[in-house]
Amino acid sequence: MNQNHRNTIKTLTFTSIALFFVALFFVTDILALDLSRKKKSAEREPYITVAKKDRCQVCGMFVSLYQKWITQIQFEDGSHHSFDGMKCMCRLFINPGKYDSSKKKGDIKLILVRDYYTLKFIRHDTAFYVVGSDVIGPMGHELVPFDNEKNANTFLTDHNGLKILRFSQITTELLDKLDKAEKTVNLE
Repeated sequence: MNQNHRNTIKTLTFTSIALFFVALFFVTDILALDLSRKKKSAEREPYITVAKKDRCQVCGMFVSLYQKWITQIQFEDGSHHSFDGMKCMCRLFINPGKYDSSKKKGDIKLILVRDYYTLKFIRHDTAFYVVGSDVIGPMGHELVPFDNEKNANTFLTDHNGLKILRFSQITTELLDKLDKAEKTVNLE
């Protein structure tokens, strides 16, 4: 074998190895691509904007101090009321004229509550509420919202809750019992 032939074989071998690694690099990149199409949600995640100066329309407390408990009623005219917890929001919802004479139930566009575990804002009518737990909110015993029944049941068990309710089951009488309760809640 002459020198030229050896050089040609070395060049071909080197080129083949180099091409193999280049091809391997591109193939792994191509295989790593996620070609699945993700469905864009038509609706963005609900969000509540609360300024430091915003006060609860029912009790007067500064709402921004209680991030974990914030709820909000948004009205058709673009205005809103933010609250430091579920009880205050429910009181305004049940009797809006008592707390804001310019609003009626028919003016409500959206009500948002905050899931206790994830802290994401969720619609009030899809949430599950634990009542009578050992977790105390800014205004005492509170209705604790969850985005699903499984999490509500877990919380109920872990925190000695009494019951899971839907929003339509919340009454003024229940809110009064929660307000009057000291160490434990009595639903009787």
